[in-house]
Amino acid sequence: MNRLPVLLTRPERGSAEFAALLREAARDIEIITSPLIRIEAVRPAELPGPEDAVIFTSASGVEAFSAWQEGSGRRAWCVGERTARAAQAAGFEAVVGAGTAAQLPEIIRAEKSTTLLWHLHGQHQRGDLASDLLALGIQARSVVIYDQPSVPLDPSVRARIGAGEAMVTPLFSPRTAGLLAAEVKNIGANLRVVALSDAVAAEWLGPCALADRPDAEAMRDTVLRESG
Repeated sequence: MNRLPVLLTRPERGSAEFAALLREAARDIEIITSPLIRIEAVRPAELPGPEDAVIFTSASGVEAFSAWQEGSGRRAWCVGERTARAAQAAGFEAVVGAGTAAQLPEIIRAEKSTTLLWHLHGQHQRGDLASDLLALGIQARSVVIYDQPSVPLDPSVRARIGAGEAMVTPLFSPRTAGLLAAEVKNIGANLRVVALSDAVAAEWLGPCALADRPDAEAMRDTVLRESG
């Protein structure tokens, strides 16, 4: 039995990385890419000092920040493995979190960090990590370093979805889930959605499979199961 094609809607770099991960396990799988978000670096009004630590909740944040400063061995608290790998490659001493931004404050508090922390993030974010840290008595600032303008579905992809073609669609962020839901609302989509977390699933509003863990490997495994 042939596998269902997989539709990737992450920004270009994230889609390429996940596509490579899928092809390592299933070389014959058809991968369709149509990013719904574009990453644009934004120069911040202030930058961390040499003794400050940073927090990255996405690999896009690492990439955008690298345009302004080098890691230079500074500590970077990272939401998960993928972000930590990007931070290490950029010269940071990366500390890997448990996969969600909501878990980072307690992890940071457990290490009794007294350094000023800079949460370097996108224009669109859920929650306020810096405020959560301040509530725990940890010095923190929140700085936007990239924007995430939305991008419409590629017309050829939209046509395939509108024709009722079945596809597996992994969704990694609540915003992307909401954008895709709006795009396909009235065109009779036949999508098997795989959500990274409950927060992502909530924005899709329809039935979906949930990854066992909020990481790329668990998403890959669930996508391959759904794809057949």
